[in-house]
Amino acid sequence: MNQTDDNTAPENAPAPPHAAALSGVEAEADTGPLSGRAVRRLRAYFWTAAGFSVVVNLLFLVSPMYMLQVYDRVMSSGSMETLIYLTGIAVFLLLIYMAADAGRKRALTRAGQLLGECLDGVTLRRGLAAAAMPSAKTVSAVANLSRVQGLLLQGTLAPIFDVPFAPLFIGILFLIHPVLGCIALIGALILLGLAVMTDRLSRTAVEEAGKRDQRAQNHLNHMVRQRAAIVSMGMTDRAVGQWQTLRRDAVDHNLRAGEAATVLSSMTRSFRQILQIAILGGGAALFVFGEISPGTVVAGSILMGRGLAPIDQTVAIWRQVILGRKAWRELAEWVDGHEASDLPMHVAAVTALPRPEPQLKFEEFAVGIPGAGKPLLPPMTVELKPGALIALLGPSGAGKTSFLQSVAGAWAPRAGTVRLGGRDMAAWDARDRGRYVGYLPQHVELLTGTVRENIARFTDADPEAVFDAARRVGCHDMILRLPQAYDTPIGEGGVHLSAGQRQSVGLARAFFGSPALILLDEPTAHLDANLAANLMARFAAYTREAPQNRGVTAIIATHDLRLINAADQVMVIQDRKVVLTPREEYLKKVSDLRRSREAPQRPNPAGTPITVPAPVKPEEAS
Repeated sequence: MNQTDDNTAPENAPAPPHAAALSGVEAEADTGPLSGRAVRRLRAYFWTAAGFSVVVNLLFLVSPMYMLQVYDRVMSSGSMETLIYLTGIAVFLLLIYMAADAGRKRALTRAGQLLGECLDGVTLRRGLAAAAMPSAKTVSAVANLSRVQGLLLQGTLAPIFDVPFAPLFIGILFLIHPVLGCIALIGALILLGLAVMTDRLSRTAVEEAGKRDQRAQNHLNHMVRQRAAIVSMGMTDRAVGQWQTLRRDAVDHNLRAGEAATVLSSMTRSFRQILQIAILGGGAALFVFGEISPGTVVAGSILMGRGLAPIDQTVAIWRQVILGRKAWRELAEWVDGHEASDLPMHVAAVTALPRPEPQLKFEEFAVGIPGAGKPLLPPMTVELKPGALIALLGPSGAGKTSFLQSVAGAWAPRAGTVRLGGRDMAAWDARDRGRYVGYLPQHVELLTGTVRENIARFTDADPEAVFDAARRVGCHDMILRLPQAYDTPIGEGGVHLSAGQRQSVGLARAFFGSPALILLDEPTAHLDANLAANLMARFAAYTREAPQNRGVTAIIATHDLRLINAADQVMVIQDRKVVLTPREEYLKKVSDLRRSREAPQRPNPAGTPITVPAPVKPEEAS
């Protein structure tokens, strides 16, 4: 188990592809809340989309102007040459229109892409960094980012950019004839009124329906994770019934939320048709009275349709806009929280530090469950010898797992510090610190990928280093028996590993590289006899080495007496106290206590046998 120095620098996040385009706003974007910085970085794309919208809406005048010229000039003069020239010019301008429309969609798509690059890492990083944060909130935050991104990537917001141009088309109609302008203006006001009604009637209902949808989805995810327990204990019907109740409740709220929007949307579409008839009828009447030409009637109809279309389309997408606005509000609250407010928009480079000495020191170190009112374990000050092997004992619920998670840096300490080689574990950047820490959680979960990728912690490591880590824990042969050996995919769409196989791969992952600190939580809980015996042999060989030659300090939470016999010291957590004793002293206490309890039974004067106490458990020695 000797370790060698590994000063390979951790991988840095690549620069975003839009960095060059945003260099002009970089200084401004580096201050303020994260959500505000993200919006400022998108500003250039929004202005670009607005610029393309100007071109799109101005070029939309090509069609009515072409119709006006064809009806009033070509058809009256019969000039084919004029028709050809007008058609050529119109086609050319409409090609520009097509390019401008595509450019606007491209700008919005780029904005959605950049929004994800700015906030996706921060959104997930905050959820992973906050130990007290429920996993459902992290998933919900990522879903909110996806919803907001979708509005941009799919171009859903494009009609909103056209709404400011509605007065332009209505104004042109007034120039053509005041009656046509009045018809369009009245129609626009009525459509705006319907849009306001849609917002007021559906906003609260839509937001509540979204919450119930998320609740049903969270329950479904939890059920899928607990599939084995649900099926094996005959709880399928009850579990499915609970989910159906939540889902049907969500569907009912969605229906109620959509009723008003559906009615108003139908009213809007019907009213648009009525306005179209009104503008054509009004134009025809004006033509009969000789106030406008036939081409003006057709052009007026096209202009009114274009002027009112953005309002109509905005009403149609208003439900998505409401949900997107709510998602953005929640996302902004999430990423602007105090845990993430000082984080950079993109992960900065970190200086790789040399491998620390395997010396662990606790300075008034207190363990507490995140969000709890009081510490789980009181402050402790102790210094472990370099290369020490510590057996961590205690009854279930005493705090062994919480202690290991705090030492590993997964939880921030409630108070004080823990130092590895003099470095504060909580302040040390996890990307660099993680190279020197091997941690096996109590419930091993592997990431989607291959066996090799999981052991190598998803780094581009030398395969021999991966093989060496597997051989150290004795799972190399087991991995070779998998369908594709080290290239066997696991996780979604991959091979299902047993609990023992997952724990073996997790152990190899913990021993991979050059760890100076090993933290194992019940490492033999799911191992078969051969793998457990091999691990014991490794630790036995490890303890025969001089501490200064071991190169790694290890703390192992266990109930396995074989690991206790291999330890240098025993740390017992019980009754909110932490006691550290040498192994020999601890075993002597256990032995003395056991002998005192196993005294031979002698009958008392009344002939009743004396009750012998149960054998002592290891933690009772504290």
